[in-house]
Amino acid sequence: MPSLRTALVPALMLPLLIAALPSLAQETIALEENFNDWAPGHDGTPDWLPQTPGWSAHDGGYGFDDSRRRGTASWLKTPVFADLDLSVRFRIAEEGKGVRAAGIIFRSESSADQYYVHIDSGNSQVILLCSTRAKSWNELKRVRKVAIARDQWHEAKVLAEGSKLEFYLDGKQIISLENSTYRAGIIGLRVGQGRILYDDLRITGTRGKLAKEWEFLAQSKVSDDIDRPMLKDAERVVAVRGGGYFPVLIKLRDGSLGAVVRGGAPHIGIKGRLDWVRSTDGGKTWSEPVVIADSKWDDRNPALGQMPNGTIVCAYAEAQTYNAEGEWDTSAGQYVLFYKLSTDNGITWGEKKPLYNGPIYGGSPYGQICLLEDGTALMSLYGSRMKDDWDGKPTVPQGSSRLVGVLRSTDNGETWGEFSLVSLGQHNETAVLQLGGDHILAAARRGNGGLDVMESHDAGRTWGDPRPATQPGQHPAGLCKLADGDILLVWGNRRDPMGAGCTLSSDSGATWRYDERVVLGWTSLGGDCGYPSVVQLDDGTIVVMYYSVGTQDMGPDQLAIVVRFTPDQLHRAMSQ
Repeated sequence: MPSLRTALVPALMLPLLIAALPSLAQETIALEENFNDWAPGHDGTPDWLPQTPGWSAHDGGYGFDDSRRRGTASWLKTPVFADLDLSVRFRIAEEGKGVRAAGIIFRSESSADQYYVHIDSGNSQVILLCSTRAKSWNELKRVRKVAIARDQWHEAKVLAEGSKLEFYLDGKQIISLENSTYRAGIIGLRVGQGRILYDDLRITGTRGKLAKEWEFLAQSKVSDDIDRPMLKDAERVVAVRGGGYFPVLIKLRDGSLGAVVRGGAPHIGIKGRLDWVRSTDGGKTWSEPVVIADSKWDDRNPALGQMPNGTIVCAYAEAQTYNAEGEWDTSAGQYVLFYKLSTDNGITWGEKKPLYNGPIYGGSPYGQICLLEDGTALMSLYGSRMKDDWDGKPTVPQGSSRLVGVLRSTDNGETWGEFSLVSLGQHNETAVLQLGGDHILAAARRGNGGLDVMESHDAGRTWGDPRPATQPGQHPAGLCKLADGDILLVWGNRRDPMGAGCTLSSDSGATWRYDERVVLGWTSLGGDCGYPSVVQLDDGTIVVMYYSVGTQDMGPDQLAIVVRFTPDQLHRAMSQ
């Protein structure tokens, strides 16, 4: 039987057995790979195409070892199979908290157009999917209660003959169905949230032909930050332990730092309160918390700022959304908005005052209060349209939700009013920053996640169209104009690695260096984290505060974490 190794797969660096069997109908080809001759750490290129870094040869097989990755694949670029009989052994490590799923890709016409079998050990199920560039998750069949033991070898087998598709696990048929979306393509291996090792890949089948050349589509680029530079040389400090939710950090007129954080309860809890902490050494050490607001309800979602005369304003929502048993129940009440003032750098706080909320119902303040050059203060506010009729200005359609606006104070925070609409129907938590004169920048959390930026050139009274700045899972925002004129955008990373991230704009927010983004915090144990707030000190040091419910390196506590770094450190990381 003549060997067609060079003709079929011209440059495989591993010993493949590829043979051709003459047929009157179609050419039959066979491939066998046990990965034994691969150098340890080799990623398989150029014959394999890994979707992300992290694929490598080790322990006599080929696999992926980062359990944080939600999904990644590696495709064998040739040959193209039509009908096929594919088998491969796999072992799923116990490590990880997600689905820990192996996967077999076949008849792949592109990185997004293909069949694949999702072998989910975390949920004891197998799913056969037909992925398209329009919709990546199209289930053809899901079979539950399939035991997939971890830390032991299994054999997966895929049979594809015309429109008939079958999957076997350890010799037992799990799925059999008819589907003719794809007739030919290359094969691949896939991993979801796990450490998976593959070995003994064997395929026999008929040579196929693609209508056009296989390509790696831009949409297949993995949307996480695992491969982004991490600011590992920054200084990290725990400002608050046992609380620290939703921090808002400001630089006070005397050069010290102050922050409001939520404590007393988890993310949701009737005992939630608001605390003030202060640092007089640039964020290296922090005072014990001083209570700002602790009503019988859940005090939460603060905004914070210092007025021209030195008065500090803290606005917040008093969530009365709890029933008689103290359980969260939105039908039991609503968010009522208040603010408090301090004239002694947060040592004491006055009585709470009702905060004007314009057309907003069930809303909250958010973030740093923005000061204009004439002393006017702008406070961001978000929520839904009032249930009662609103006949004031601006006009807001009945039933509108995701309403964002700004309130104004011209008397050092004593009173608030003159609501201006920023966004209608798309956004909620929104950071605002004064860039100079009447030029204001806003970074707003989209309803489906991620951040959009908007600009106002009339002191926040009217706003331009939103422009995307980050991807889903990267929200909400903090903004800071740095001494060199760049705008620093920080966000909570609620996708791997969990924590916080940032990037810069050198043109007042018109464009962002998103592809050069840097991870500021990466050790949070889950998505209950983020809400970063940022300032720059007089010596140029940048200080970011964010919260995390547990970290890999600081333990399971609720924390407010401070990250201190220089612009040079940030620029070096962005250039990696």
